[in-house]
Amino acid sequence: MTQTILSGVSRKMRTDYLNGNIHESAVIEQYKRNSREAEVFSMFGYNMADLISIDKETCNPLLKIRLRDAIQDIKNRNEKSAAQNKMSVEKLATFKKSAMGVGLRKVLSCIKAYRKHSRDYEAKLLHLLLELEFANLSAKVPTYSKRERALIYERKELLLYQIQPLLDKCGWKYGYSDAKGKNASYIVYVYLPSGVQLSWHTKDYLIYKSFPYIDVEWDGQVCATMDKLLAYVGKLYFNNDANGIS
Repeated sequence: MTQTILSGVSRKMRTDYLNGNIHESAVIEQYKRNSREAEVFSMFGYNMADLISIDKETCNPLLKIRLRDAIQDIKNRNEKSAAQNKMSVEKLATFKKSAMGVGLRKVLSCIKAYRKHSRDYEAKLLHLLLELEFANLSAKVPTYSKRERALIYERKELLLYQIQPLLDKCGWKYGYSDAKGKNASYIVYVYLPSGVQLSWHTKDYLIYKSFPYIDVEWDGQVCATMDKLLAYVGKLYFNNDANGIS
């Protein structure tokens, strides 16, 4: 009987074994069951509150180890996410004020007006992508109420589905990945024709039904999606200023 096995069963069983009340074969069999349960348990779809609740309810020490590792991982990601959200809000304020010299709303207004009078599918796609990232950044503004942020996130999810047919029509590279790194279900990646990577986290478990899987790695550029979009749109349509589409 090893310490590893004893540590993998409940305290009561461990105590009963050490007092000679149960045979070691029963302890080994329980350890095997606990090990199997811990190995097959999937964290997918559980939030931190769910995992904490399961941790309190289970008597399986091996499962507790996995649960507590997952809980700590979520805490670490929450801390990282909070820092990134602060950066996003600061950048959003700058974009609203001075994107391309006139502010983000003016840029959106110009490209929206252009797409209404053209058959330029790429312009329509880029307008939706700008709206998507605008929603993504806006949802992180702490002065909004919880309900307001929820509605903005809902708009973000709807925009993700709206861009998909246009991505196909324009022939852009895109897809979803489950290597998310944050408290989300997936990452949606979109590549500009220039090869520049855009990305959004999503909590929509069903996104895989509309987006193909893509085996790529995040480029590591934090809170840079709007910068990338504005640079591409500015060069393509505005000659790097928003005085009118060229």
